[in-house]
Amino acid sequence: MPLLQGPTVLTIDRILLATDFSQASEKAAAYAVGIARRYNSSLEIANVFDPSVTASYEEAILPSMAGERKKISTDNLQNFASQMPLDGIRTSIVATEGHRPADVLLEIAGEHQADLIVAGTEAKSGLARLILGSTAEKILRGAVCPVLTVGPLARTPKAGPLVFKTILYATDFSPEAAKAAAIALSFAQENAAHLFCCCVLNPNDEGFKTRDELQEGFLRRLKDSIPESAFDWCTPECVVEYGEAADRLLSLTQRMDADLIVLGARHSSFWLTRVEGGLTAALLAGANCPVLTIC
Repeated sequence: MPLLQGPTVLTIDRILLATDFSQASEKAAAYAVGIARRYNSSLEIANVFDPSVTASYEEAILPSMAGERKKISTDNLQNFASQMPLDGIRTSIVATEGHRPADVLLEIAGEHQADLIVAGTEAKSGLARLILGSTAEKILRGAVCPVLTVGPLARTPKAGPLVFKTILYATDFSPEAAKAAAIALSFAQENAAHLFCCCVLNPNDEGFKTRDELQEGFLRRLKDSIPESAFDWCTPECVVEYGEAADRLLSLTQRMDADLIVLGARHSSFWLTRVEGGLTAALLAGANCPVLTIC
């Protein structure tokens, strides 16, 4: 049966931008601002100061230095926000402290009812080097709202309201993938976008069927998962690929010139297995567009 019964209305009233003031954060900020302008959203810019992270032995043992470092972090947040083109956007900043930044950010997102979390990554491979450090996995898995991650190869968006014209939705037909489908179709509806619905078959899936039989079966399953009404307000196209999931999705993204990847992320899933080198990590590191994950 279809993943959706009809069009949905996408609401992004509140955006939480997590930053560490890096170059990756600046690119993520550009996407957050563009989405805020597109959906008339409020934007909250947050940084979590972790006093346990020190650059020297002296910083670790002198309480006065911890206070100075926190002040510098707060000043950096103010400067970061002041350099963003925020005219006309309802904006607030949150400078807070915690030894577990992911927990703090998730708490802020929950308390303030964020509809979207935006973060950047300067990772070359895996999730370990996300700008939110080792907390990235917990944010992706723990957020109750979608998370937009902007990787190191993602294009910097143009100024003004952000419009996604080509969207790649990847599915493994899980309940989480169905949630992601709702978001992907909503973005497609709002932006009049071309939507590619993709399933990647693993070489180990062949079993007693030929590759052509597998592709035909999964292509039919993909088409059946899209409601007929979707064709009234977007242009969905089904694609079945064969091979390593990350490689095939990255190749599709380039061929189709996609400007957004959408996928579901189970807490222990096809998409988030082996976090250091899994599919989601590879997409975040290699995609030339943002990746939107929905748990």
